[in-house]
Amino acid sequence: MESEKLHFKVSSGLKDILGRDLITNELVAIFELVKNGYDADATEINLIINSHENSIIIQDNGKGMNRHDIENKWLFVAHSEKKDSDRVYAGSKGIGRFSCDRLGSKLTLLSKKNNELSELTIDWGEFEKNSLDEFEKMEVDYRSGSEVENVFEAESGTLLKITGLRDDWSKDRVEKVFSALQRLVNPFIDDGKIKINVQYFSTATGIAEIDRDVSNNIATVLDKKTIYIECEVKEREVSVTLFDKEKTIYSFDIENTTILKNIYFKIYYMGTAAKNNFYRIMKVRAKDYGSIFLYKNNFRIFPYGEVDYDSFGLNLRKTQGYNRYLGHRELLGWINITDSENHFNEVTSRDRGFVTNAYTIAFEELYMEFIQRPLESYVQLVKFGNSDIDDIQTDDNEAVEKLTSRFKKYKFTTVPRYYQLPKTAQPLNKKFDLLDDETTSISEKKEIQKNLKQATVELTKENREVKREREQVSRENLRLKNEITVKEAVLEKNKPARQELLFHELGKVGGDLDDSIDVIIDLIAELEDPIKHSILEQVAKLRRYADRLTSIKTQILRVNNQSLGDTIRIDIKQYLTDYFDIASEESNAKISILISGKPVYKDVNIYDFGVILDNLLLNAEELRRDAEINIYFEENDKAFHFISNTGPIPIDPIDSIFNLGVTSKAVGTGIGMYLCREICEEFGWKITINQSGEFVDFRIGFGEKV
Repeated sequence: MESEKLHFKVSSGLKDILGRDLITNELVAIFELVKNGYDADATEINLIINSHENSIIIQDNGKGMNRHDIENKWLFVAHSEKKDSDRVYAGSKGIGRFSCDRLGSKLTLLSKKNNELSELTIDWGEFEKNSLDEFEKMEVDYRSGSEVENVFEAESGTLLKITGLRDDWSKDRVEKVFSALQRLVNPFIDDGKIKINVQYFSTATGIAEIDRDVSNNIATVLDKKTIYIECEVKEREVSVTLFDKEKTIYSFDIENTTILKNIYFKIYYMGTAAKNNFYRIMKVRAKDYGSIFLYKNNFRIFPYGEVDYDSFGLNLRKTQGYNRYLGHRELLGWINITDSENHFNEVTSRDRGFVTNAYTIAFEELYMEFIQRPLESYVQLVKFGNSDIDDIQTDDNEAVEKLTSRFKKYKFTTVPRYYQLPKTAQPLNKKFDLLDDETTSISEKKEIQKNLKQATVELTKENREVKREREQVSRENLRLKNEITVKEAVLEKNKPARQELLFHELGKVGGDLDDSIDVIIDLIAELEDPIKHSILEQVAKLRRYADRLTSIKTQILRVNNQSLGDTIRIDIKQYLTDYFDIASEESNAKISILISGKPVYKDVNIYDFGVILDNLLLNAEELRRDAEINIYFEENDKAFHFISNTGPIPIDPIDSIFNLGVTSKAVGTGIGMYLCREICEEFGWKITINQSGEFVDFRIGFGEKV
């Protein structure tokens, strides 16, 4: 039989996959539409957000579209003429149009090209009615010519009117959009090509509460106040220059042996003076502005630069180096990649950076080698008078040359140019010598003294960190030693006679205690109140201690895999209520039992179940004598929770508390929680732990065996 040709079908649900499911951030959606205006050669883009009319308008004076463009380009899903062009574009995937769907449920597109007017109206909700509808067969309304109102003053352009907005647009939200648009275009490429205006209306008065052009004057704010590095990666060479308050420290060019080209870096170290200067001019704290912004073809790539986004994993690295390494919040800068060949591809969701490939890996390696480490080395020299990174000691006579020694493995295309170090960047001994030097001016001496005082503070801080780290290591070593000791003692199989003797003695002591208690109860039965009542209270405690001794024996037996008897069917809710009602009378902990609803029947060994509850309560009491404990069931009765205010527990990862020998207590054995997990697994249950601040939450789920 001859084979047939079949074709893919595309569901109307594709609209959501390419729209709201990918472009999850309203800022990114607006950026995509603004970038489309840039790619259409617009010189002006107007963004009008009207919360009163529930609409957003984005209008540009670009080259516009006629019917042919709308039908064969705009309505052609994932088509992008930018991919077929040698020109460098801001966007490239052909899905930016679905940003309209992210912002609102309806769209009216007006466009003008060569005096031809076009109007397209789309109700995105029509695509959501039936996912079996084929995407390409869904209809949208189109009009042209005299039927369309001419809203354009320019000869060409495009206007998008989005209604049925999916977000509430307050003035604060629009201010965030404006602030983000300031970072959209690379501030170091101020070619005056495009002007973006933002307006915001919230009433019917027609008076704009916001009406201003987007500008970014950050490029000249920092140079005079801080240390920074410029690096340019050209096709054949890499150029690096280090500055300290506009004074050149060193500069060199080397042969480019990477696969990268056309990348520009400018990264600042944000010391105290730089931060103060930044706030004075920008009216926002540097740490709230962002960190290292990344641009592709002069347009920002998300989420690089976001306040909490650590682009190069610098914070994890900093934890290993105290004050020697720089975290991302101590840096501010811009990177621009000119990429006409799409080596750097954005993740389709638009707010997750680049797809990882050989180019992104080489990019991160180059950043660390030519920017991060050299910058850290020089900052160390300024702050401490030496640098571990480039092996510069406090009395080094060749400090400036050593700053570039790391680059000797590359081929220099020009001889490195060294300049005299500023007085505050000298090794420590030289700073002291400069204080006694008659040629050092009074202002320079004041600056050196200030620098030495800061170095003292930094070194004291570092010593404190080192001491804290050593104490932490010491505690961890003690814990591990205890863990090993417990495991050896409990799991030792070579001395069965000693184990049997221990079990026998524990059982005997428990039995003797019970017998003695029974005799005492008989003797005091004839006594009169209130003496009898007081003695009975103490006897009840003795009984509890005897039961706990039996529980300890049970735990040791379990660790050695000995049988503990049969299971019975009980109502877990009733058992928990009875157990903690009694326990609350004998414990200093404040126990709240929040249990109600229908019974939950499970087959358990009640001795084993008692071991779980004994350990949970005992663990909380030992961590905090006046612990507050809450016990409750989930709504579906599939699990109960035991929550106490006994955290944080200093164990990482926290779930290792269930490993044998691991304990958070100075004199703990690390057996209790191990048994809780073992018993739960034998019941077909699962016990987990989470903590948030002072609250520790043990969750026991039924029928969740791993």
